[in-house]
Amino acid sequence: MDKDNFYWQDYLGKEYAREAIKFARQYGGDDLKLFINDYNLEATYNNNAKCEGLIEMIKYWESDGVTRIDGIGTQMHVSYNMDPEKQKKQEECIVRMYELMVATGKLVKVTELDMGILDENGNTIKTPDLTFEQEQLMADFYTFIVQKYLEIVPADQQAGITHWSPTYSPEDSSWRGGEPIGLWDINYNRKPMYEGFVKGLTGEK
Repeated sequence: MDKDNFYWQDYLGKEYAREAIKFARQYGGDDLKLFINDYNLEATYNNNAKCEGLIEMIKYWESDGVTRIDGIGTQMHVSYNMDPEKQKKQEECIVRMYELMVATGKLVKVTELDMGILDENGNTIKTPDLTFEQEQLMADFYTFIVQKYLEIVPADQQAGITHWSPTYSPEDSSWRGGEPIGLWDINYNRKPMYEGFVKGLTGEK
């Protein structure tokens, strides 16, 4: 076992989610909507393998005929990539993630959506170096992510989208410090990304 980290399965085995769900139902009521929530489900480095693996684990947990998981949550801490091929691949993996999640028949929720930006060499672009044109590209990516969610996920499986950070991240932040991850800047001025998010919701191109 890893002495520096706590992993449930090290102590409870593969059934750890069954135990957590059992107690949640017992003490929280059977009307609860319980989600399995994870990150990198849209990752390009493994072609959605983590998403596929999570779905297989859910099937295993539910195979006892008792455990019931209502939905899957995806934490989408993405970055627009200035390399066109990598950006295209990323968009394809986002679409496939939605399709895989929908195929389970479960509720689908984007639980933590925020966005940074990478240059052609994969380096993070910080807020002071961000151009208006790059903001527009990020805005278009927000439109894509939200529109594809609404297009691919049937209405009765849509559990919503939560944006993770309203504003750009301060330089001293422990979360993506100095990155333009919000829909407003640090002074709560609307940025193009706000418009891109709204376009996604309204279906505007």
